[in-house]
Amino acid sequence: MKIVHISDIHNNENENFLRYLNENEIDLVLISGDITDFGPKEFADDFLNKLASKTSVIAIHGNCDIESVYNTIEKSNTIFGHDKISLFKNILIYGFGGSNPTPFNTPFEMSEEDLYASLNNLIDYESVILEENKSLDKNKVIKILLTHSPPFESEADKIPSGDHVGSKAIRDILNENDFDLNLCGHIHEARSVSKLNNTIIANPGMLKDNHGILITTSNDSPDFDIEIVEF
Repeated sequence: MKIVHISDIHNNENENFLRYLNENEIDLVLISGDITDFGPKEFADDFLNKLASKTSVIAIHGNCDIESVYNTIEKSNTIFGHDKISLFKNILIYGFGGSNPTPFNTPFEMSEEDLYASLNNLIDYESVILEENKSLDKNKVIKILLTHSPPFESEADKIPSGDHVGSKAIRDILNENDFDLNLCGHIHEARSVSKLNNTIIANPGMLKDNHGILITTSNDSPDFDIEIVEF
């Protein structure tokens, strides 16, 4: 099974990425938000439905996706993964869009306290998902936290000055739980695959820069390979 993670499309669908999907057997695309640059919703609708015609897609919004884009993701042919746990084969994907506060007062920001509380509430819902899917072998599950913001003090949240601008709430959630992966975006220049304690953190950077994260696994194994790929 092959999963591709992208982020920060900002109205540039990237023909190289679309060609990559046509030439490779990709089972799932995960999108970490900022599909648009403060709209328009028409781009989001066209882009998401184009991807959904090729493969399965789970998407969340970013801090630069206005309310009409949020609603468009929800109504598209993709799975809107915000504030829910999506099960894809043996993978649990905990999605949460928007960002921690920025200096720019963008549409979807929330305080670290509210972000932490919301993520905790989402994690508490895991027991419901497992109860509804009793045949799922817990020992073979891969747990992915899909966010727009990266965790604070990781390679994925470092800006050119060397300062870290990610979310302390996401970092705390990762420290307190057993996620295998945190797939994120938001900081365009921080393309990286690194580790924070036991969790692999992956940020593909902006889609227009022709990179994504490729995760390869089998349907019945908790093991996976991860790498940055070029489109």
